[in-house]
Amino acid sequence: MHGFIEEIGIALIASTILGLLTQRLGQPMILGYFLTGALIGPQIGFQWVKEPMNIEIISELGLVLLLFVIGLEMNISKTLRAGKQILVAGIGQFVLCVVFGLFLFYFLFPSNALNGLYLSFLCALSSTAIVVKLLYDKMELDTLSGRITLGILVLQDIWAVLILAFQPNLEHPQTSLFLLALGKCALLGVGSYALGKYVLTPVFQSIAKSPELIVATSLGWCALIAGLASILGLSREMGALIAGAVIAVFPYSIFVSAKVLPLRDFFLTLFFVSLGMTIPYPTLPLLAQALGLSVFIFGSRFLSIYPLLQFTGAGRRTAFITSLNLSQISEFSLVIAALGITFKHIDDSIMSLIVYTMILTSILSSYLIQFSHPLYLRFETLLRRLCFDFKKHAEEKNANGDSRPIVLLGFNYTARALMEEIAKTEPELFSKILVVDYNTEILHEIRSTGMEGVYGDISHLDTLQHARIGDAKMILSTIPDMRLKGVTNADLVRFCRSLNPQAVLIVTSETHAQFEKLLELGATEVVSPYSLTGKYLCQKLKERN
Repeated sequence: MHGFIEEIGIALIASTILGLLTQRLGQPMILGYFLTGALIGPQIGFQWVKEPMNIEIISELGLVLLLFVIGLEMNISKTLRAGKQILVAGIGQFVLCVVFGLFLFYFLFPSNALNGLYLSFLCALSSTAIVVKLLYDKMELDTLSGRITLGILVLQDIWAVLILAFQPNLEHPQTSLFLLALGKCALLGVGSYALGKYVLTPVFQSIAKSPELIVATSLGWCALIAGLASILGLSREMGALIAGAVIAVFPYSIFVSAKVLPLRDFFLTLFFVSLGMTIPYPTLPLLAQALGLSVFIFGSRFLSIYPLLQFTGAGRRTAFITSLNLSQISEFSLVIAALGITFKHIDDSIMSLIVYTMILTSILSSYLIQFSHPLYLRFETLLRRLCFDFKKHAEEKNANGDSRPIVLLGFNYTARALMEEIAKTEPELFSKILVVDYNTEILHEIRSTGMEGVYGDISHLDTLQHARIGDAKMILSTIPDMRLKGVTNADLVRFCRSLNPQAVLIVTSETHAQFEKLLELGATEVVSPYSLTGKYLCQKLKERN
């Protein structure tokens, strides 16, 4: 045990310093954690941590807890609505990426076919830890693209399990092993659901008045299902996700999630640091190969996921952002590569290549996911300049029909509250309202009330033109700047006034300076939610005192 506590302490102190430094520089904190591992590790750093295994064992808990929390916050009904898109993209992406890889690596490794086969498998898997962490921080896990991304990651985990089941006999694969692995996945899912319904439910009911026991029992449940998954030869992470999804149906899930988050972040930090410790000393040929492999991964995701999601009707934005989200190598790839070396299937150099490619694509993904929406706008503009004739979505076509006198730009909590108030007091107004948003599920919900919904990005002037806001009598934007993507309320005022100088234009502000600026730009009225809340609370204080 000598040095164990000291090495954990060194990792935490160094990751805190470098994490704060990268954050101050406006860079993703994951980059700081990778740098921490490289600097303190035994490969190319100062060798302050001589036994990386100490940290790796602890860090695995971070990945398990991450998947457990995601399971807790999964909305099963919403995920099932995207089931067709997830299945088509999840199965098709892996198969297509492997085919692309086999075609490319056959020419790069003519003397060792297994090297090419392994690289094809390894490059087809994406990183659950990195993607989910970044989307969670960005609050985009519950978007359509976020749910599809998570669904594809779950299917990739199943693919990884199948590869691990086949791996010892990869030179002479057997169908029975494939069927056995699928059976294990089904058994774990069904068994966990049954245990949750008939065992966990009465347990929770008996301890409902003790919050501490609720959390402890939930963590014990996570450990149990993760352990069962490991016994079955599946990944602990998959078991943790299933464990969280089972608890998600209970009313305690939000409470448990809030309590587990700090613990998850602690262990997850060590996970990224431990990955940084695996970075070997770089050479120019190795870096060039890793860069080329990263380009292949990026391209293969767009050549597989983008057309598949377009085919299933997910839309250009969802297809683009999902492809972007998954453009990196999975942590499972390291495990598969290590076993490949043990079985003498591949050369040691493949592991170094995979490590550098994983680090490179992980850092790149931090930026790509952070700026995914501006990147999509540039991508769409580029395609339009290349004269691609896009077919409009059904939602976009609806905008070319009769215009409605009231247009609502974007749909958020305030817009939902407005919809509920209209339903109580003036339900006939629904037939006069058109909502422009790019969340297809919200649009379906909107149409059930009698309102019209148009799929589109309100940051695009073209979208507003297709929505025919030039014919509207009233235009509303209830989303504050901090929630808008690629546009501000000031931009919306300029767009709307250029298309419709006469309409009543109501927008949202967060500060007094912004309030005055929006009025100067041409807004008819500016609503400040914080000011309205303050006035309301002040009035209540006066009434009570």
